[in-house]
Amino acid sequence: MLRTGFNILDVHSAGPLYGRLNLLLADTPFNKTYFIANVVKVMLESGWLIQYLDLDTFFTAYTRVNLLSLPCSENLRVYNPDFDTLNQHISLVCSTFSKESQLIVLDSISTVYHIFAGRSKPSEVNWRVGLYVAVLLQHIRENGGAILASSLLRSRKIKEGMWVSSYPGGMLMNLRSATIYELKNVGEKIEVKVVKHERKSIEGRAWSLPIVF
Repeated sequence: MLRTGFNILDVHSAGPLYGRLNLLLADTPFNKTYFIANVVKVMLESGWLIQYLDLDTFFTAYTRVNLLSLPCSENLRVYNPDFDTLNQHISLVCSTFSKESQLIVLDSISTVYHIFAGRSKPSEVNWRVGLYVAVLLQHIRENGGAILASSLLRSRKIKEGMWVSSYPGGMLMNLRSATIYELKNVGEKIEVKVVKHERKSIEGRAWSLPIVF
């Protein structure tokens, strides 16, 4: 199990799972990026190799203005794929072999839909996302590590007055994800809810996370 850098989650063993796909849904780009940055920082300190596919570029932008407290490390590799380079960057990540365990961050899945907007049908993008996840999972299972995928939180209406979370990538992402977290602003803190986890005792629980720079 991976640490998150948030003590209240780590003491309850509520972190992302090793060798699995972990999905993070957030209500704002900042909440998403802040949570991921904490995971990245603590795993860098643990000697992991971080391969960060920064599709929406928020992580890159926040890093450049020193908004995120991250150590300088040759073990942090950040890629900014676009329509022409996405396949190439996925291939590069999957061809990287190291003695260290690898955390692959796919941030964010919803951006894949923007990249292929007007070029592919949503069902075709779902298939593409599923393929990317499959090859990345195969890579970390063979070489050791975990995947942390993210997206902005979306909702869909199931009946009048009732909305449920909508998972990017279709139901396939919901089924393949070993853990699912939802992040929302509550006052001046971030609330993280564990929607899905192999530790059933923490499913449905929520904790408040401090915002510290």
